[in-house]
Amino acid sequence: MARPALIELPPPPEGATGWPWTTAPTALADAPDGGTEWPKISIVTPSYNQGDYLEQTIRSVLLQGYANLEYVIIDGGSTDASVAIIRKYEPWLSYWVSAADRGQSHAINKGFERCSGDLITFQNSDDLYLPGAFADVGRQWPALAGHGAIIGAFHYLDGAQIRPAPIPARLPHPGPIDLAITPSEAWRLHQVSAFYVGAALDQVGRWVREDLHYTMDRELLYRVCRAYPVRLSDRAYGAFRWHDEGKTVSHYLRADLEFSDLHLSYHYPTREQEAMKRKVARQRRAKGYMRFARHQGVSGRSILALIRAAVYQPDLLRRVRYLKAWVRALGLMRLRPGSG
Repeated sequence: MARPALIELPPPPEGATGWPWTTAPTALADAPDGGTEWPKISIVTPSYNQGDYLEQTIRSVLLQGYANLEYVIIDGGSTDASVAIIRKYEPWLSYWVSAADRGQSHAINKGFERCSGDLITFQNSDDLYLPGAFADVGRQWPALAGHGAIIGAFHYLDGAQIRPAPIPARLPHPGPIDLAITPSEAWRLHQVSAFYVGAALDQVGRWVREDLHYTMDRELLYRVCRAYPVRLSDRAYGAFRWHDEGKTVSHYLRADLEFSDLHLSYHYPTREQEAMKRKVARQRRAKGYMRFARHQGVSGRSILALIRAAVYQPDLLRRVRYLKAWVRALGLMRLRPGSG
């Protein structure tokens, strides 16, 4: 696929500036230093009625200036401006379709079937890649022999603003590692900055589970990490958009409960492993009720959620953030000296 220059792409919406609207990294050489060819990177973007964000995602892929890119967009039959946006960028896409599907996971699987890259991943249509991400991944390709993935840091994205502090990728060791029985505080990996080695996906399964609506990316990550070591990069590769319409953001509790159930679905041969699995599942459940409580304001539902969080993770009772959540739930934060 041809590498478009910034000037070749459709003009950005009025008032849109910065990355990936009016700035772009320098185009890469035809081959990396000391190499003969950049590894092929295949990106799938599943989308449905994300016209407010889709164009930014598309441009963040195309403007990487990457020489060996395969970009696939699977739209679920959007009724907003999505299809018109996709058509604007059709000359630089490897494949796209807009047709009814069975949801996000099905769209990802349809896209994966079209991929032939050395590195394969998906990027949701409300998230984006950061400048130079593909170049950094491509340069590290020779070090990925025998690995399952390379995963970088990520940023949160609020509206048009990228939060300045990156969230580093971390693991207790390179792996292979079973994340389903690894304490949640011991690792942090995000799909928005994950690139999977195609050969590894072919071994563990180049698909995501279509019965999962929030954690299909985690289940894929677990499969890869259980079978292969993972290379981490200090560089931030992507930005995860934090907005009320986001699926995991708008359904905090459902997402974390599904995450907990995912852990419980695994079976282990030893009592110790089973105990750790249940502990991590309870932590995920407690996190869901905590997040739910924080976004309910002053209400009985918030108080009930905090009680449930403590039941699943009793050590929350000793944590300052849990006490602060109680203060918010009871409305005491509105009281100030002299206010009465």
